[in-house]
Amino acid sequence: MTLSIRPFDRVRALLRRRPSVAWRRFLALGLALLAAFGAFWPDVGHPAVVASRDLPAGVALSAADVRLASFPAPVTGSFSGVDAVVGRSLSGAARAGVPLTDFDLSSASPDLVSVAVRVADQGLADVVRMGDRVDVVSPSAEVLAENASVRETRGQVVVLTLPRLNATRVAAMSLDHALAVTLR
Repeated sequence: MTLSIRPFDRVRALLRRRPSVAWRRFLALGLALLAAFGAFWPDVGHPAVVASRDLPAGVALSAADVRLASFPAPVTGSFSGVDAVVGRSLSGAARAGVPLTDFDLSSASPDLVSVAVRVADQGLADVVRMGDRVDVVSPSAEVLAENASVRETRGQVVVLTLPRLNATRVAAMSLDHALAVTLR
């Protein structure tokens, strides 16, 4: 081998040489250890906020009510940090250990309130589901509220979340009459 002063020639000469048996064995052992180490490496999973105990609907979440858990696959709509849900209210009941999603939490607006409405048509009350958007109509065909969110359904009673101004009119009217709701 000739000594060259150019670095490129030195690298090219080193690459032409065949690696020694000891070097090849060392490289094979390193690759085998890397493969074994990678096979037993624990999967950290995907973090999601879950309820730490059974929680009723409407409760404002505190740090004691939720915890972070790891799941093997991502949970659609879940939160990866506890701070994202603390202070928000549940729109429905939550079981312990079940991931909380954006669908499970009600909006944090102070202008929105919930009101229970007795629906005039039992068949329609069975069709309405949590999360649906409805308009509330009085027996005299007056629209009392538009685009109200269904928070919960119990038989002929539907709990709606709507602006505070409309909620007062709807609650007062529902004391005397069963109201109609139209699905959006």
